Amino acid sequence: MQGQLKKLHATLNSPVEYALPLNDQLFPLNPLVGKAVRLVYTGNIICVHCNAPTKKSFSQGYCYRCFISLAQCDLCIMKPEICHFAAGTCRELIWAEQFCFQPHFVYLANSSGIKVGITRQSQIPTRWIDQGAVQALPVF
Repeated sequence: MQGQLKKLHATLNSPVEYALPLNDQLFPLNPLVGKAVRLVYTGNIICVHCNAPTKKSFSQGYCYRCFISLAQCDLCIMKPEICHFAAGTCRELIWAEQFCFQPHFVYLANSSGIKVGITRQSQIPTRWIDQGAVQALPVF
């Protein structure tokens, strides 16, 4: 999964199905609900992009070298309104073409209260599931 975020997977079913990527496989988490789970920290931190060992991780699991050099670590991945691809200053044109200027939606989500958010079209409904929303509505 080099170059991809290794994050929790959520699938919209009833109930929502969760799986954790471990190595090259997805480990189903729903069967563990209500059971005791023991996690052991090995002390090893591996970059989610280049797989290099690192003493500290940045921006959800990158080594410092990847964090400062990859477009996917720019703030515009979280704030599309500050994207600088159109200005010609993006560091990775191929990555930017795949992720920048994608359709986004403003939405209302009901989790612990009503929230206004923005997400890429490809992240609906995953973003809402991640937020624990019981209801969501694209509005723009």
